[in-house]
Amino acid sequence: MTENAIITIENLNKHFKSGDLLSKVLKDINLEIERGECIVLKGVSGSGKTTLLSIMGGLDRPSSGKVLVEGESISKLPDLHISHFRAQKIGMIFQHFNLFDHLTATENVMIPLIPARLSMDEVDQKVHSSLKLANISHKAESTAGRLSGGEKQRVAIARALVSDPAIILCDEPTANLDRDNSLKFIEILGQLHEMGKTIVVATHDPLFDTLSFANRVVPMEDGSLVGSISKGLQ
Repeated sequence: MTENAIITIENLNKHFKSGDLLSKVLKDINLEIERGECIVLKGVSGSGKTTLLSIMGGLDRPSSGKVLVEGESISKLPDLHISHFRAQKIGMIFQHFNLFDHLTATENVMIPLIPARLSMDEVDQKVHSSLKLANISHKAESTAGRLSGGEKQRVAIARALVSDPAIILCDEPTANLDRDNSLKFIEILGQLHEMGKTIVVATHDPLFDTLSFANRVVPMEDGSLVGSISKGLQ
């Protein structure tokens, strides 16, 4: 593990068993991501990239191997500890937004702050800042169910940022967006990269093929990494 590594994945495997059938989803994954890098995990549906992202974020656990985040192994942390760890260190942006439709944008963005036991003034300040950064402040009091797809994604971005995590994980973030909103999302992602966030995007969207601020494109195929294309950006 290098000194500047923020995520280190060692000999990672994931399999599911159904009766006598063993399905290997991830196979001997080794990957090191440096602080401040933007990495694109590229692969078709079923290549294993979403599972890998979920394990990086502590939402799923490997069958063997380990994931270290800032030098700490998260693979075997108890559920309560990993929830707190994720709330502090990792922001996640999902394909289907995962918002509560009956809650306002503000209320949705507040949710990751619940375990932190902050004062309401601190919560309000963090939520306001996140909504502003995601360019969705004007919809702060609208319920999520009344927002467009692009607006929902910006609320999801604000929610991912509200704890000021060092790492942003994005799972097929443009899958439910049209081209214009996809480009707006990528623009915000570029701003986050300029802020020093470490970003990992799992996608098969061709818009990410020429992402100007990506440091590396890491292709995945059938549960394995099949090389790494450095774009020479630091």
